[in-house]
Amino acid sequence: MLALELEYLLGRVFAALPENKLTVDWPPHPSRLFAALVAAYEECDLGENARNALEWLETLPGPRIYANPPLLPEGGGRSVHEVFVPVNDSGIRDRKHLDQCLPERRLRQPLWFPSFTPYDPLVWFIWPEDPGRHASALQNIAENVTYLGHSMSPVRVSVTDSPPEPTLTPDPSGQLILRIPEKGRLKHLEEVYDLRRTNTAIQPLSGLQQNYRVAGKFRAQTPASVFRRVYVFRLMEGSRFSPENVVSLISTVRQAILALYPDPIPEIISGHDPLGGIWKKPHLAITPLLDAGHSYADGHVMGFALWLPQGASLEVIDSLETVLARLDTLTMGRQGRWDIQYISPVMAARGAKSLDSNAYIQDSTIWASVTPAVFGRYPKKSQIGPGKDGGPVFAELCEWIGLPRPAEVRLGSVSAFNGVPRAAEFMMPERFATRFRAHVWLRFDEPVHGPVLIGAGQFNGFGFCKPWRQP
Repeated sequence: MLALELEYLLGRVFAALPENKLTVDWPPHPSRLFAALVAAYEECDLGENARNALEWLETLPGPRIYANPPLLPEGGGRSVHEVFVPVNDSGIRDRKHLDQCLPERRLRQPLWFPSFTPYDPLVWFIWPEDPGRHASALQNIAENVTYLGHSMSPVRVSVTDSPPEPTLTPDPSGQLILRIPEKGRLKHLEEVYDLRRTNTAIQPLSGLQQNYRVAGKFRAQTPASVFRRVYVFRLMEGSRFSPENVVSLISTVRQAILALYPDPIPEIISGHDPLGGIWKKPHLAITPLLDAGHSYADGHVMGFALWLPQGASLEVIDSLETVLARLDTLTMGRQGRWDIQYISPVMAARGAKSLDSNAYIQDSTIWASVTPAVFGRYPKKSQIGPGKDGGPVFAELCEWIGLPRPAEVRLGSVSAFNGVPRAAEFMMPERFATRFRAHVWLRFDEPVHGPVLIGAGQFNGFGFCKPWRQP
């Protein structure tokens, strides 16, 4: 038996269908894995044994696959990020149009990055055939694979002998059609690579297709909060912003968005009903992104994130993104004027971890606060501590955002993350000034998917948690 284990290191998949760039390509096709193996072989010049192993692998029938979920959930777990990139200058042939090379005159074209967070970041491709003498070469190739499909999907690949029961199996009557390699695929990919040196429009043929059916057992979807879509901005210039005074930052950001938003402003954006009262349902939340959780962290504010809950219509999403495209400065009174910049998922994945939204949404059983949670009522001491669940207070806080009841709750004045100020050092909005606030540490019986924002101040930067792991 041959089994290749693939792990999405960010816990998230960035891949688009060849025929539809707005749709996530899930589950990963065996031919996509084969292409990644070929790329590793060619880039690392792994020799004749590796080539022989790939030529053997391409002759095998379609593998059984473990992917969780085996099919893309209908309507859930997906997002599409749109970025604009400058058009290449190669089309400019005369001096008359040289001004188009200037940054402010460069034409731009959209690129889309559909993404999906699977229930399990591990995928296995399983063949019943014994690799024999090819086992060592295949392991060598696998160890050199760095990403699958797109560079935003870094992966780890290895040969294993203990795969789980597959969730997808080849079946002529199956409804799922996946692309698989076939004899001659290695040579075809090499030929296309050579042709693309002079014409990047050339793409490899889709190749052989195999029908699959869902089989076996797979874990249900990880519990997740109601917040789905995220937009991250970083602070570019200005005086150093103290983490204790996040109130002014969040307030300024919200006011700037509402000022730019056309009337009528939807309740899911404003947080108010048509009569001016507090909207009782989840709405746009804004959280500060602090330099926290590493040895040299000092807690300074690096940027902020906007979290849009599920249920937002496409019209609302489009209008919000139009407003955010115009958001480039913040006037903070005594704090001065700040230049801000939207960070695309590509930039975030390659930059500081504190600005990467994946750091706040990845599955975890333990979560700890970066900003203190604000409570309407204090839980009983008998309900807090090892083996306690926090009682109805925490059950209500978690269930309100779609999470299960925590198995254990700890409260304290100090955050579990290095660099974060004490709870009492954070300035509070006037309406929260008399309420109890504390840093929290939550343990769930099963992994939950973030973001985790709990408490009365969850829409205003407080009660913002991130996964916590034992140092």
